[in-house]
Amino acid sequence: MDRCYECDSPLEVIKDRPYQYKESGLDYVWLIGILQYKCSKCKETFVEIPRIKELHLLIGRTIVCRKESLRGQEVKYLRKEIGMKSKEMAAALSMEPETYSRWENGKQAIAACHDKALRMIYVVNASENAGKVLSQGFPSVLPDLASRKPPLKTKKVQFSPSEWLNKLDEPLFGGEFCPA
Repeated sequence: MDRCYECDSPLEVIKDRPYQYKESGLDYVWLIGILQYKCSKCKETFVEIPRIKELHLLIGRTIVCRKESLRGQEVKYLRKEIGMKSKEMAAALSMEPETYSRWENGKQAIAACHDKALRMIYVVNASENAGKVLSQGFPSVLPDLASRKPPLKTKKVQFSPSEWLNKLDEPLFGGEFCPA
């Protein structure tokens, strides 16, 4: 890519700047070591992200392996990644759609039992959708999950392409893959 899609002007290549991956719906995900482009004329920016499906699995793993309760944006991310509508997820969790909506909007904290169930729904569905065993060892993570309130702000998480490009033959979930 050397020309702007918008105005056909030359693009400046940016290699060493972390990229805030807002498109994920999560405000704390940053990608490092990926190519970014900026148009010298119209200032439009572009980014090259290889193997997005694998990146999204890594982000999902990071979310479900955190020990803090899920935040609204994480609840929404997990649901969207497995292709469920909010009403479908509410039904899967045996709850009212309005309550589920309040979780996604951050207006109500998610109960610990529903937090665990949502994570398990994601792991099972992500495994099926990816055609890979992602859940090996995941039950060992469950006892410590959602034992605290969610933080007001989640620490910035950074991913380099090597993290989602090279590790897909290994199970994505389990004790040794879930950071403490």
